[in-house]
Amino acid sequence: MTRILLVETAFPQRVRMRAEAILSGRVYPSPELTILCSDDLRTAHYLGEIAGAEVIPLWEHEKKRILSDLKLRTFDVMNVFWTGEKKYRRMKRTALRIPAGIVEVDIGDGSRFRLTWKAFIRHSLFRLLHPLPTDHWQFVAPEPEREPPYNGERVLIVQSADPQHVLAALTSLHRQPLFRVARYSLFCRNRPEIVRQFEGHPMLYQVITHSESRGSVRHLLALRRERFDAVIVFLTGDPSYWKVKCFAFLLGARNKLIYNENNDCFYFSARRWLSFVGHRLGERAEAGRQPRWTQQLRILLSLTVKLLAFPFRFAWLLLVWLRLRSAGLKDSS
Repeated sequence: MTRILLVETAFPQRVRMRAEAILSGRVYPSPELTILCSDDLRTAHYLGEIAGAEVIPLWEHEKKRILSDLKLRTFDVMNVFWTGEKKYRRMKRTALRIPAGIVEVDIGDGSRFRLTWKAFIRHSLFRLLHPLPTDHWQFVAPEPEREPPYNGERVLIVQSADPQHVLAALTSLHRQPLFRVARYSLFCRNRPEIVRQFEGHPMLYQVITHSESRGSVRHLLALRRERFDAVIVFLTGDPSYWKVKCFAFLLGARNKLIYNENNDCFYFSARRWLSFVGHRLGERAEAGRQPRWTQQLRILLSLTVKLLAFPFRFAWLLLVWLRLRSAGLKDSS
């Protein structure tokens, strides 16, 4: 039995063709095939249709565990693709971290070689002259036709809280619409248990996924180009979403709608934001009354000063600790 690892380092169609050739038994005797693919759900589903192959998506939040498990399997052969496609560079570097008896590189046009230092140098020189194989365009999907401009409001919902808060907000927007003719898009984490709850939701026009902070600049530029009329952000006090909350305020939308953990909402403005922060810090002037704006400003200034002074205070405490530790070592000696 030959244990083979096939890594998605080229178009999924090319990977599937190679997988089917391996499973036919014409390439290796008694093949046992494992496919390591990206965390894109459509790609994982497409490759999962191959009968007889084990497909392992490389989820970002479980990347270390998945790679550790693959290293323990000691594959006999690993197949990768070096066809000049820049989007797979990270996956190619990841593949080289997995040990295998033989590493076979497919460069397209039916050409392959075993990875050695001499072969690597020859391939690098060849790729300078031929950036892409001639069969590259057989696997490029045609660009979709552009849709006509939408006349209603285009609203982006940023999943900055657990899915139940997002679903509750969608229910509230359905019962009491805040927009005239809205088309909602959702930007959420690329985890199966999360995406499963939003796929097919009648209020969502599209679901855009991301893998934590991976590709954040690319997502930011793409979403800013969409020029959404409004962005919905959830501030529920959950610290695990602080990066995507900051990300939402960089999207440049004209209106920002804030939801809290009680499904209450308000449009973002300086005065309401100060009131919200004052409420979050739990320092109301009197029960049942909003704190004055001077007190809210004082709270924010105090918090800012503490954050700026933290590195210097930490450095001072570290110096004191080192001095006490050195004094204690001298006394013990």
